Amino acid sequence: MSAVPYLLEFLNDNKIDIICLSEHWLRKSQFHFLNSIDKQNYLVFGKCADEHCPEKYSYSARGGVAIMVSKTLSPYVTELVIDSNRICGIELKLPNLPSIFFLSIYLPAITQPNEAFVNELEYLMDTYKSYSNHGTVYILGDFNCKIGGPRYSFTQDRRSQLLESLLIDNNSISLHVQDFAKGPVCTFQSYEDGPKTGIDHIVTNNENTRDIYNVFVPDESIFNVSDHKPIACTLLIEQCRADSDNLYESVMADKVSWTKALEMNSVNDYSFAVSQFLWSVQMPSLPATKEDIELYYKTIIVAVQKADKETLPHKQFVKHIKPYWTKVVDLSHKTMLNKRSLWILNGKVHDRSDQFFADYKHAKRTFRNEMDKAYNEHIMNIANRMEESIDNDQRYVWSVLKSRRKQKTFCRELNLNGITHTNESEICEAWADHFESIFQFDSKLTNSANINLVKHEVNKIRQTQKEIKAPINPFEFEEISNICKSLCNNKSTGLDNVSYEHIKYGGKTLQKHLCNLFNLIIQTRYTPLDWKTSVIIPLFKGGNKNKTDPNSYRGISLTSCIAKIFEKSLYPRFDSLHIKFPHQSQMAYQKELSSIHASFNLQEPIRHYIERNSDVIVVLLDSTKAFDTVWHDALLYKLHKYGVTGDLWLLIDEIYSDMRSSVLFNGRLSRWFELKRGVRQGGVLSALLYLVYINDLLCDIEDSKLGCVLLDISVSSSVQADDIALLSTTEKGMQQLINICQTYSEKWAFKFSPTKSNVLRYSKKNKNVTSNLTLYNDIIPLVTSAKHVGILLNCKFRSMDQTLNACRVLRSTALSVLNSGIHPSILNPLTCSKIILQICYSKALYGCELWNNLTQTELTMLERSHRFVCKIIQGLPKRTRSDKCTSLLGWFSVESIINRCKLLFFGRLCRLKSSALPKRIMISRLMEFKHKCVPEQLGFIPDIYKAAEKYNITDYIVNFANTGSFPSKKLWSIIVNQNINASEETWWSYRISCDNDFYMFRHIHSAIKPHKAWTIAKQFPELRVSAKYVIDLCSIVRYEDEHLLCDKCGKFFLNIVEHLLVSCDFIQDKRDDLWEDIININPIQFSVYMDSLSAHEFTTTILSCNTSYELENDELTFFSKTCVRHVETICRDFYNR
Repeated sequence: MSAVPYLLEFLNDNKIDIICLSEHWLRKSQFHFLNSIDKQNYLVFGKCADEHCPEKYSYSARGGVAIMVSKTLSPYVTELVIDSNRICGIELKLPNLPSIFFLSIYLPAITQPNEAFVNELEYLMDTYKSYSNHGTVYILGDFNCKIGGPRYSFTQDRRSQLLESLLIDNNSISLHVQDFAKGPVCTFQSYEDGPKTGIDHIVTNNENTRDIYNVFVPDESIFNVSDHKPIACTLLIEQCRADSDNLYESVMADKVSWTKALEMNSVNDYSFAVSQFLWSVQMPSLPATKEDIELYYKTIIVAVQKADKETLPHKQFVKHIKPYWTKVVDLSHKTMLNKRSLWILNGKVHDRSDQFFADYKHAKRTFRNEMDKAYNEHIMNIANRMEESIDNDQRYVWSVLKSRRKQKTFCRELNLNGITHTNESEICEAWADHFESIFQFDSKLTNSANINLVKHEVNKIRQTQKEIKAPINPFEFEEISNICKSLCNNKSTGLDNVSYEHIKYGGKTLQKHLCNLFNLIIQTRYTPLDWKTSVIIPLFKGGNKNKTDPNSYRGISLTSCIAKIFEKSLYPRFDSLHIKFPHQSQMAYQKELSSIHASFNLQEPIRHYIERNSDVIVVLLDSTKAFDTVWHDALLYKLHKYGVTGDLWLLIDEIYSDMRSSVLFNGRLSRWFELKRGVRQGGVLSALLYLVYINDLLCDIEDSKLGCVLLDISVSSSVQADDIALLSTTEKGMQQLINICQTYSEKWAFKFSPTKSNVLRYSKKNKNVTSNLTLYNDIIPLVTSAKHVGILLNCKFRSMDQTLNACRVLRSTALSVLNSGIHPSILNPLTCSKIILQICYSKALYGCELWNNLTQTELTMLERSHRFVCKIIQGLPKRTRSDKCTSLLGWFSVESIINRCKLLFFGRLCRLKSSALPKRIMISRLMEFKHKCVPEQLGFIPDIYKAAEKYNITDYIVNFANTGSFPSKKLWSIIVNQNINASEETWWSYRISCDNDFYMFRHIHSAIKPHKAWTIAKQFPELRVSAKYVIDLCSIVRYEDEHLLCDKCGKFFLNIVEHLLVSCDFIQDKRDDLWEDIININPIQFSVYMDSLSAHEFTTTILSCNTSYELENDELTFFSKTCVRHVETICRDFYNR
């Protein structure tokens, strides 16, 4: 960390594109620090010292390698997969040039066994040879071994001899020891005034020297406090820096720091400035023209932008000015500069006996120590602020996590229609071609007669609506003001760079002008041209998808925030839509409904039929780019059919005319192209409009009466936006349902994907099943399992795959979060716990509300993953007893977490309105269960009843079945939590009471709640390390089977901790300090009480950091602090003295 100023100076002065770092000493949880060094200009790849064991609480081994790559090259860089934590590699693949590979290395030091060095070196050379077959290879880093050359000769040792022989075999050399290099040869100053040696190298094949020039090692630098000097060289390859032509500066302009603006009260200045700029602006008189609206809108935007520029602070990245460059660091830096100047003036003698040299080295060491100290304090300040905000305002926590996310994937080449594009401008235009083809109306999707018919109908509607007088209700200022107050923060802006915050904090004058503007728009039925433009950013979908395939990317559109506010204001005007909208099977974009309800609507009818020995066929239809392929004329036609008329219809017609977009790629803006289909991405009305577009299909499916029926409820489909699941008991009926969907898609110009759709056949009979179901004459694949709305379905009701996936996701996401700095060595485990529960468990247990009949094996697998996470959060060894680990953190079993989700979901079902499809299905299934309609009912209801029985809350289910009444959301949550907690406590207490290994522990920690050491350390972060020590003792302390002899005081003991806290004479002075603090606790009777305790009782009380004696809160807090502090002091003193 202390070398960061020099690193930044070196990067800036020498315009370095690729720099390799060796022995950065960072742990996985600290690696994000490298990303923060110059995140505006560099991406970082690397390995850490604890690469293979990041979950360990402490790790003292040195190591770590990294490569920083300039963002001008990053689109052409791929990280290499190398199975060594001492080697990190990248491939640089520039357009039309062979690959260049860079390997950053750190070989074992001389203090480590020679065998370790030999093994790592052999693996390195094998890697070197392997990649040499595919391009040019450069090895850069700390070899911990000398390499000879024209400028450097020495007496070889075993390491040097081995390395030299391998380099000769591969015709390779070290660059900085050659005649063409400049500067010092020795790059490392040995410790304790040892000799200078050349152990850092850039190694490559001798033939590559023709492409290399300006190899140099810089001399002493005032900033370089490392024991190593850098080596630099220039490679003669085609430059790949983006030119400045056609770069979209607006999007990359400095963003407003709204957090700082609020802290500095700059928002008031901004609001006042906006008001001043708009004070004399008059609303255009009626009737307003298009030009009037455009001018009025531009005036508002310019006022906001000018006020922003004059009053608001912006986010800026300033090199060399870091939060850990404190006054003390600055002072020690100036002292070092002064001592260095004196050393240079007095001959620049490199001799420790020279006072000036000794003073300079001492000042340099002091500066490095102060830098490290300041950085550690900076990290602790971040941790402390996260601790404070996790229970109150979590925005800071999520902002820190977001800043440490993995770097985004860059597109370095794009394959479109069989042509591979590698040049940036070509890629940008290829993206434009790709998205234009998506948003271009495809007349092949429907017949020309239908197109003409729809156009004719829409023209008739347009003419009719212009003739009738059906104005939109005008907007009131209070309505607009309330919408502005509720706007979310930190959302992307459009081309104008005006964010929601600009409007939210802009004041009443701005909001009044917006209200006037919106009223002008609904009166004239004209929207500003800027509202019809958007910028598309292609984002990689992730996973193992082909990065050169444009279909592996998702287009995200940036649109005007003011346009979105207008749509929010307009949304309530759609309240008169058709009574059959939305269809009962549609679960998307509706209050109190979610994708879990959609899956519930699918799974329960399936089980209903399987219980009655009837087969069920399910087809999961995949709609190709559903939202992006909405036919505008068809949408307008359907809106009119569903009751949208007059000016409201004409306004939607206006909004969806003349739309255009451009693609932003690597700061470059493509040509503009028209959007002739698709709903506006990010638009508030877009979801509603898509539901209107697809609603008739759901009505057609239901009206066909070809699908499944649960008692009197039609359940022929379950839908979540564009995810459509069809249900039928016969293949003939299912084919007819598919034909309905196909006919609808052909009529309304969109398409389903046969290859991405799936067929599942549910049956109790063990028979080979086939499927001849077709879509567009293509057979739909028959599968045994598939995902519907993100939840895995299996036609055999096997849940092992789902359980394995949950375990894998839980472990991997927990480790990923720990690697981002949410680590027990940095943060209190209670804070880590809260973050991990919110991020990891919600992801791993997604859909667990509908998990049925988990086997004991599956529950055990989930519990093991749960306990693994619990242990790494607290930094406890893997073999620590699980009941100790979970109770010390206050965690219940994962089964109870799943059951809580199920019971709360049942409550949500019960509170739905009576007409809601999920509630009707649930009540039908509940009645079947109540009246025992089948010998063995499957699915959600028996599972929920089993959970309710376990926690003694079946009365609420019975009462709902009989009367229809159910507790409120808040009351039901309290009931569920209380009963689950009581059950878990009872079962946990029983388990630890039956196990002698818990004899000591159950007297220390008698309930499932966070240990007092953790809670007191959260209140006083400086005690976190001591609290960890106490927790470690609590998890291992026990009585021995026979007496042991203390080698320090000569007494026998059965329990070492009890011996130290009560009777060991060797540390009597430390124990006296403990009693001194206990005596200072009021009332005085408390110390008498503590003295009256037996040795066992006193030990368990101290280790619990709590007492049953009634103390005031302040006194109890002091007692807990006393216990935490003195337990560590006494034990460490005993072992270290």
